[in-house]
Amino acid sequence: MPTPYQNIAKAALMNWNGLTEEEAQKRIESESVKELESQVYALSSVTHAVSGIANEIELTEEEQSEFLEAVIYGPETSPIFETVSKKAEGLTDEGKLNILSTIHDGWVQDNSNEATFQKKVSREQLRQYAPLELIGWNEVKSDLLFLSPILSSIGVEVNEATLEDSYHERVESFFEKEDIKDESSIKSLIEQGQLFYPALPESLHEKLPPVADIVTNQIITNWHEKDPKTATTFEARKESTATIHM
Repeated sequence: MPTPYQNIAKAALMNWNGLTEEEAQKRIESESVKELESQVYALSSVTHAVSGIANEIELTEEEQSEFLEAVIYGPETSPIFETVSKKAEGLTDEGKLNILSTIHDGWVQDNSNEATFQKKVSREQLRQYAPLELIGWNEVKSDLLFLSPILSSIGVEVNEATLEDSYHERVESFFEKEDIKDESSIKSLIEQGQLFYPALPESLHEKLPPVADIVTNQIITNWHEKDPKTATTFEARKESTATIHM
């Protein structure tokens, strides 16, 4: 039986590397973690996912370490899966979003080097350096590739439809809390760097504020193109603000 990491690698090989299911299955059965990792680069996000789970269900450091080892190398009969499963009973969609936020924050920190930053500039993807609540459901759900197989290994399933609903409720609350009502209010938040988004490493704290207008435009464009529910929420807040000031 494949480990959660192998299931993640299989999905990545199919989704990102264009392999058929049969081809991906053969690779996870015949190649080592090191060989798979050279193709899918998943270990970092897997580690962040386990860290997020550990924080959410209060695993000890020893349990977290043992769980991570079992997620990557197995065996599926390791007692740690049962231990974590018991602690994960009742994990809510909000809890799953907190874990996805940990994965995303980890990605931001891991991809803050100059080469990756410039790649994101050229691909018009600087919006990915924003908090979970601003990147759009389309970006958030992509990290389920890492999280779902791990949760499945401890008997926790993901209902994507209800999770999406919870995400949009979280976005609405975030807009309210941060008083997001138009483009300028988002830009002002991005300009604050780490003061707004504490997960930003120092290099991004310096790089993002000068291009806050570009980041803002990319965030809003992504909503309109790939997350219409967030776009609708944002436009409603804009309209409401405009009405008040008429």
